[in-house]
Amino acid sequence: MLLMVITPSKTVPDEADAITRMFEHGLQFLHLRKPKFTTVRMKQYLDEIPKQYHNRIIIHSHHKLILKYNLKGVHYSSTHLSSKLKYRWLRFRLKFKLNSLIKSRNHTRTNSLFEKEILDFDYYMLGTMFNNVNNEFYSGFYEESIKDVINSTGKKVIARGGTNPAIIGKCKEMGLYGIAFKSYIWNSATPFQQFLNIVDAFKQLQIPL
Repeated sequence: MLLMVITPSKTVPDEADAITRMFEHGLQFLHLRKPKFTTVRMKQYLDEIPKQYHNRIIIHSHHKLILKYNLKGVHYSSTHLSSKLKYRWLRFRLKFKLNSLIKSRNHTRTNSLFEKEILDFDYYMLGTMFNNVNNEFYSGFYEESIKDVINSTGKKVIARGGTNPAIIGKCKEMGLYGIAFKSYIWNSATPFQQFLNIVDAFKQLQIPL
């Protein structure tokens, strides 16, 4: 089961340093989501992270940067998947490069994972799945339906939203492909320590990193 981190929408102090330390201590994939960043600012952000870790980064915007950086892949929003000419042209430009890269997207409901996709995605983020107050499923999410979609479609599903160390065991039992952490890490004054708490939970459950 993969351990993923989604960046905060707004940059926090010493963020690049914290992420670098996470990579050094087992972070497998970083989802780089900065909706307000320009292409120039996104390049600056990438340049703050050592090059040896770029191949673990999935970029959420400014997808053309994968032609300049050795990134792991791209994440598609519904806008990127629209029929607008500029997005169709971008998908065409990236088509051959993407054959060797990770492609992912979000779904907000379990049932939508049964629908036909316009691209072959490597995995799907599903959520917001958990209530971070009591660690229970949000309305509309059920353990059996999540297991059913995984077994019926063969799709690789990532838990997103409300995730923290307390739900890792439940995600493992459901057969999820991975867990993406965001608020648990970045809402803290010590994000790297929060990440280490997650790593410890993975180790206690004997989940390899």
